[in-house]
Amino acid sequence: MKPLPGRNKIRNGFPVWFRRTAGCAVIIIVVVVGFAVLNNNFSIPRPSRSRFVESLDQTLSRGADWMLRQYPTAGPTSEGVSLVSNAPLAHMVVDCGSISNDERVKALGDRFVEAWRAQPPGPLDRIVDPSLPAAPTRADELLRLEEYQRWIMHGATPDEVRLSAKELENMFSPNKYRTGTATHQLFALYFYRRSKGSSAELDQLMNVIEQRIASEAALDFRVTDLYLQRIAFLLAAGRPDLVRPRWVERALAAQQPDGGWLATWHGWSRSPYRFMFENKPPTIAHSTAQGMWIACMLRYRYPDWVDRNYK
Repeated sequence: MKPLPGRNKIRNGFPVWFRRTAGCAVIIIVVVVGFAVLNNNFSIPRPSRSRFVESLDQTLSRGADWMLRQYPTAGPTSEGVSLVSNAPLAHMVVDCGSISNDERVKALGDRFVEAWRAQPPGPLDRIVDPSLPAAPTRADELLRLEEYQRWIMHGATPDEVRLSAKELENMFSPNKYRTGTATHQLFALYFYRRSKGSSAELDQLMNVIEQRIASEAALDFRVTDLYLQRIAFLLAAGRPDLVRPRWVERALAAQQPDGGWLATWHGWSRSPYRFMFENKPPTIAHSTAQGMWIACMLRYRYPDWVDRNYK
């Protein structure tokens, strides 16, 4: 049998068939990624306002049920899970409780505050409850933390937790960070503005970072923990104008049957290049708190956003 004409012809060091196959593969990848990005930013058709509000209420109710099962008491659970193990997570839940009309959400927020007040004073207490006194932190304790954790601590208690000149430069850098580090930076600045008040310079810096995070959210269609974090932190920073309805719809749709959220998306983690094979990944408190915070802020803090985007 004779080979097809030109099939084995070499061009630029590669057989023609290989070049054509590679070209088709590239076209398919571009089309798939392009469709995924479009799907991430535009919803057709968009749900009605009443249906969307109902989905926010259901999301909050199911998320609160998940949290109440995870943290049935103010103390550590039988599995050793404690309400005082993650101050930023506690801040999200307590904030939900402070603005929600759902009694279970309010009770959950009160449970977190009760647990933190029962502990010896610590440097992160004001993240959970601004009325709590902040305890001094030893230098060796700070060094054991990640830099972004020191940023958040400084943002919440700038007079008690001091940063080095380099760390301050990093925390207030307008263009240095991307992906998860950028969201952590924005979270630290969010606390700093709550502590020190707004200023034109700080607002301008936060706007640059917020715009970058929104640009990443438009392109990164993987509904991971970072996907939820981008939306939640933009809303917390007072920028619902940067949040697209489709992002929220996808975030709400990612809530699992048990009421929690996964950290991964079909095996993809928050890192763009990291993939894990898991048969049944567990829902986790970190993602669930962020998902609840998104729903709660839109339902109670930003009803105008809902009115603008849903009819």
